[in-house]
Amino acid sequence: MKNVAVGFDFDRTLGTDNHLERRAFEVLAEHLGAPLDLTQAATHEAIEQLLVPFRLAQESMAGMMVRFAQTFLQNAPPGDRDGEQLAGRYRQICYNLVTKMVVPIPGAIECIRALVAAEIPVAILTNGWSELQERKIEHALGAFPGPVLVSDLVGAYKPSAEAFRQLEEALGVEPAELWYVGDNPVADIDGARAYGLRAVWLNRDGETYPAELTEPTAQIEHLDALPALVRGA
Repeated sequence: MKNVAVGFDFDRTLGTDNHLERRAFEVLAEHLGAPLDLTQAATHEAIEQLLVPFRLAQESMAGMMVRFAQTFLQNAPPGDRDGEQLAGRYRQICYNLVTKMVVPIPGAIECIRALVAAEIPVAILTNGWSELQERKIEHALGAFPGPVLVSDLVGAYKPSAEAFRQLEEALGVEPAELWYVGDNPVADIDGARAYGLRAVWLNRDGETYPAELTEPTAQIEHLDALPALVRGA
């Protein structure tokens, strides 16, 4: 097919990491003799709040780890509370967890193969930190047959127009000819629609789409429905 291309989100669209970054905090705390109990709602929420600014590129990893130490390592020796050193340890723990925790979403590999067989170019546009996202993608999907754009490497984060502009440029098609598939109504669907893309909401859990957001072009429950949808259009 000419002049049609498909971009994908990664997390919870093509693969899942089963909350790898959260688990990495548990492992790090265990190593430092200050185990966390994430079954406690307050602890779980505190970890989630630690991750939010970092995921939005509003804070460095070292800055996040300083806050982690202030919250959970008050009694640790000063050397164990250094932000840069903690960041290095946390980063390595995340890398080590990839092979244990990251798996493809059912049908993801088959969907990509079907699109490639139909000569439809594919790409990934995902928020996150590049080396971890690239490792997750490779482990879940193998060698991905198209461009992989990770937000901190390209300097743009979904749902910004710049993120989707870079996806458009990487695939070499006009916005109206570009489909974007994701699970997040705000970052993926509303952002893609605002830029003029066709947006497919992967709704695997039967959720209700937020009424205040721009509706997706289409909604699917399983990735095996995507190739026929794109070819039919």
